[in-house]
Amino acid sequence: MKRVLSILVVLMLMFALVACGSPDEPADPDNGEPAEPAEPSEPDDDDPDEDAKTDWVIALETDIVQFDPIQIGDATTSGVAFQIFERLMTRAPDGSPIPCLAEDWDVSDDGLEWTFYLRQGVEFHDGSPFNAEVVEWHFTRAQSDDSNFQAQFSAITEMEIVDDHTIVFTLEEPNAAFPDNVIMPNGGFIPSMEAFESMEYEDWAMEPMGTGPFMWSEWVQGQRVELVKNPNWWGDGPILEKVIYRVIPEANTQVIELETGGVDLITRASVQDLERFEADPDLNVIVTPAYRSRQYELNVEAFPFGDKRIREAVNWAVDMPNIVEAVASPITVPSDSLLPMAGWAYPGEGVLPNIGYDPDRARELIEEAGFEMVGDYYEKDGERLSIEIHSPDHRYFMDKDISEVVQNQFAAVGIESNVKVMEWGAFLDEVRAGEFQMVFLGWNQSGADPSLFTDAKVMTGGRGNYANLSDPELDELLREALREQDMDVRKELYEEAQFMINENVWHIFVGNESLMWIHPANVRGWDPGPAISGDYTQLYFE
Repeated sequence: MKRVLSILVVLMLMFALVACGSPDEPADPDNGEPAEPAEPSEPDDDDPDEDAKTDWVIALETDIVQFDPIQIGDATTSGVAFQIFERLMTRAPDGSPIPCLAEDWDVSDDGLEWTFYLRQGVEFHDGSPFNAEVVEWHFTRAQSDDSNFQAQFSAITEMEIVDDHTIVFTLEEPNAAFPDNVIMPNGGFIPSMEAFESMEYEDWAMEPMGTGPFMWSEWVQGQRVELVKNPNWWGDGPILEKVIYRVIPEANTQVIELETGGVDLITRASVQDLERFEADPDLNVIVTPAYRSRQYELNVEAFPFGDKRIREAVNWAVDMPNIVEAVASPITVPSDSLLPMAGWAYPGEGVLPNIGYDPDRARELIEEAGFEMVGDYYEKDGERLSIEIHSPDHRYFMDKDISEVVQNQFAAVGIESNVKVMEWGAFLDEVRAGEFQMVFLGWNQSGADPSLFTDAKVMTGGRGNYANLSDPELDELLREALREQDMDVRKELYEEAQFMINENVWHIFVGNESLMWIHPANVRGWDPGPAISGDYTQLYFE
């Protein structure tokens, strides 16, 4: 069945996939100009053909990094990990938590105790049992100094093992987003404790063993990752024998590989190729909004962005809406918030304070900050106003191209800059270490709760707060929003938080990026949604 989703001008809420977990990334998490939601595929009466293709080959924009769940911080690794590991909860199509490794749970009246009743008879890929001891071990690691998720897992003050398949989490205070922030991010993936204790850490982190429908098989660095069917998975499926990921950063190369049968699924294509594919009855083109924000983050501890006037100036210097429209439309649409426009906490276009395009105002602010024009560029005390723009190379849609236009617009107002493009793993290392002035980053989530964005990206010490941002008043407001149980009040608090974030001028907002999938039309049993990775357990080729 041919399915083509045309881009609309309306923004709508989309929900996550029914799968045993939907990964998040910062850096790694999507919203673009939304499309009509995908109509569910009607089930076929016949079973999959025994002679049909049994491997599913996916093009990746970047290579994987490592698979220690408490360290996973990029979407590529997260998407692969999603097939290998599972979490206590996952999401229903309406976004609500549903069972996964926990069959059920109770919450006390005061919201402080969460009791999880674990699925019985589940084994890790190494044959070791899944039980409450493993859960306690994993979440204890997630609270350690080695964890990228320490801040949100610190919400758990105590864990009590009732029996092999029952565990109670006690929280320090009520947390309205406890499942979203603690149970369902990457750090919620539960690995084999036995493998951790018997292997060298470096080997364990690159040979992941979970309970999921697919098992680790092979990695050829920079080229491919291969997973194989878990014959002992507790769920229904998988039908496929293998899931193979091929590292193909360039959109044009992805297109060629799809057309020649080298891959079955691509997530990058030019607008021209997209239009051509939409007219091809042998292909399905799916474009759908998701919870994906894109922005430049300005490191307030790096010259020159400790000065708010310079942060404002670089915003006035850049005509971002027109850049996005010219370079990245329709996959990416301009936005004015750290929160995705498809989320329930976004207040609407034109509500938030935002800086427009005014090169003259940019020059005024630069001169107010004490810089003078020397030749073609501004200087102060002999130091040139120079900015290095860290940018991925096609990790996010048209990221490098957008950065090059920004570089040109900076030059027009007397700001010297260069675009620094690096291999993905090295790029992440520098960004996470705060070794940048200005960086193009995305933040992807599988759920709409605003805390998934604010607490990670702008709360002091947040796991994705690479730009050293800090505002104690904002921190307290975000903590209040987590404690609040009334959704209307929470929305008001997050709108106030968005005002504070914009007034601090910590970002140059780029846009919301849609998810795009292009695959052969004979694929059945897979209906992707706004999550980063899909549920492939029922996928087959007709």
